[in-house]
Amino acid sequence: MNIKSLLLGSAAALVAVSGARAADAIVAAEPEPVEYVRVCDAFGTGFFYIPGTETCLRIHGYVRYDIGGGDLFERTSATGDGTYNKRARFSFRTSTASETELGTLRTYTELRFQWDTNNAVGGYTNDNEFSVNFAWIQLGGLRIGKDESMFTTFTGYAGSVINDGLLFDPGPFDTNLISYTYNGGAFRAALALEQGATDTLVGGVRTGWGIDDYMPHVVAGIGYTAGMVDLSAVLGYDTREDIGLVQYGGWSAKIRADVTLNDQASVFAMLHYGENSSAYTTWANGLRTDETFAVTAGGSYKINDKATFNVQGNWRESNTAASDAWSLVGNVAYELVPGLTLTPEIAYRDNGLVNGDAFGGFFRVQRSF
Repeated sequence: MNIKSLLLGSAAALVAVSGARAADAIVAAEPEPVEYVRVCDAFGTGFFYIPGTETCLRIHGYVRYDIGGGDLFERTSATGDGTYNKRARFSFRTSTASETELGTLRTYTELRFQWDTNNAVGGYTNDNEFSVNFAWIQLGGLRIGKDESMFTTFTGYAGSVINDGLLFDPGPFDTNLISYTYNGGAFRAALALEQGATDTLVGGVRTGWGIDDYMPHVVAGIGYTAGMVDLSAVLGYDTREDIGLVQYGGWSAKIRADVTLNDQASVFAMLHYGENSSAYTTWANGLRTDETFAVTAGGSYKINDKATFNVQGNWRESNTAASDAWSLVGNVAYELVPGLTLTPEIAYRDNGLVNGDAFGGFFRVQRSF
């Protein structure tokens, strides 16, 4: 009886323990369904749908390293000697797009962070710099926000060289604006109201090109594409008023022609003419009471699948104190691997003054994504 009782008791204990363990077992939860990112190719490469929405997003930008030297680009050290001019930049961009009953709704932003070599009294400095270059909303053809002046963007900046502003600034650039662009296929037209950037008076001289009151600067452009030829023209009116005897405001204009010769080669020419007192006449020769004529021309030739040769020349008529000024820039943009481009560039400028000619070299490494 004792043995039988012992066996029955042991069996009962084992059943009890097994039941307890079964009750304490961990049951794995069912995995949550994963919502994979969907590619959105309706607005170009790199867009994807934001999960749970019909808005397409693209995250892009670049990391860039520039090295400049020679009379045109060098910086001055504390000992008075020339040294490298360098810049490391990170550009972070976002683009969104979605279709609505009123047209395509878009946004675009670009933030730039850079470590830049700058001339300073007694030497040079390397400084952190930050800028908001773009932050706009666009519905159909209507755009509002922070942009670059339509006087610059409508006809295109210039050629595909890095230093396209050696002789004169290809801008103006930064401004808040309200613009409308009509694109009818071959024909396009645009109108912009712009605030400009900065409005201060230092020592009786105005800096920046901000507006005086509630009247904005006005820019209008038209363009037409016919086969291998694209023509565009833009007119900008600076609404500022004179301060004392110093003139401000006035009109300025550009006309541009682009010709695609074949799959390898293209050329362009741009004519500039405007009142020197206008902020849009960035090629002004210094006399605020006169008008200045200038020319920009250049082209690109695709050497092979990896390398493209680019060249650009600028010319500006002189004022009474100097000869005509001109510059010439050329480079080869070489795509080492997809997304990584190396660009060596050489440049020459003659600013029209005695001993005013200078030569320099530039090298850029850029990873775009």
